[in-house]
Amino acid sequence: MNVDLAAQRAMDHFEKVGFDRLSESDRILATVWEFAAGVSNSGFSGYYVSRRADLAFYAPSALQKIGATELAAIATEANALFGADGPSPDHKVRAEQLRQLGEPVRCQFTALDDRYFDTEEDVDELLETWFLNHPNSLSAG
Repeated sequence: MNVDLAAQRAMDHFEKVGFDRLSESDRILATVWEFAAGVSNSGFSGYYVSRRADLAFYAPSALQKIGATELAAIATEANALFGADGPSPDHKVRAEQLRQLGEPVRCQFTALDDRYFDTEEDVDELLETWFLNHPNSLSAG
């Protein structure tokens, strides 16, 4: 099985059972996959407004675990813009958080977008390498 298929299975499993009942491997696959797709396609503002960011709270940890240390730091900074509790995993609550943050924070997201796209780390390559080195990372669900 390739990493994209495994990540899709992890996301499907997340939708069925929720984050707390995922294996650690599924948490990493789903979170990194959604983070990379969301930020790459829409920047941080678009990512956080979408359902892809339901797992944003876990992105720094998941990125760190696959060896994406610079991306983990960027995700940590982005999450910190929401305050001490970070972005809500609930889409509707997070949308309200974003509304309250206002334009100054959206400008900070733009700066983080630039850093994200300038990084030398290849999140897809790092996730693929992590996946291949963790043969038990296939979802049981």
